[in-house]
Amino acid sequence: MEVAIEFKSPVAWIRKLAESHSARIKILDVRRSGEGVKDLVEIFSPMGGIDGLSSELARDLNIGEESFTMKDDHHATAIVSAHECPICSSMRNWDIFLTEAYSDESGNVTMKWLVPDEKIVSGFMDRLEADGIAFTLLEKRHLSKRGDITARQEFVVRTAFDLGFFEYPKKVNLEGLSQRLNVSYVTLAEILRRAEKNIISSYFKKNRE
Repeated sequence: MEVAIEFKSPVAWIRKLAESHSARIKILDVRRSGEGVKDLVEIFSPMGGIDGLSSELARDLNIGEESFTMKDDHHATAIVSAHECPICSSMRNWDIFLTEAYSDESGNVTMKWLVPDEKIVSGFMDRLEADGIAFTLLEKRHLSKRGDITARQEFVVRTAFDLGFFEYPKKVNLEGLSQRLNVSYVTLAEILRRAEKNIISSYFKKNRE
């Protein structure tokens, strides 16, 4: 299933940048770390001056400016602590895959996930409500199979391929891939096994024809 949820100003620093600089934020990745949870984000400042904006954010979040990479006067990437983001903290406890996350001009954040089934969707939203997180469900739809693998399998296999899991020697092992995707080692191994079986079966079927 694919689920899209909008959260009302869930993170103070994102709301502040939206209000003071009209900045937009994309959350590119959410990772566990020794310090809890961290986000890889892309910051877009339509007014320019990204250098000063990054310095301001570094002071507010008490992080070093080495955590920032300037792309140009309007764009930067940064690694920030997600301890202020209750959604990011909740995500790591659920078998869900973040595919897109971005803020708007008000500091609201829309997140999209691939989710295994309705039970996980309901459980995750119940958890958000229990944690007092304000949200609006924008979309919830069942995904049809693309070819011979499911959308979830395709997402996992594509990520594994892009990160060099299938290369020799591997650029990332199964444990590293499970951390990258925020899913358990056992679950990931099963997803890959089924996807590989379906892809190989499809190959031989097409060649027989």
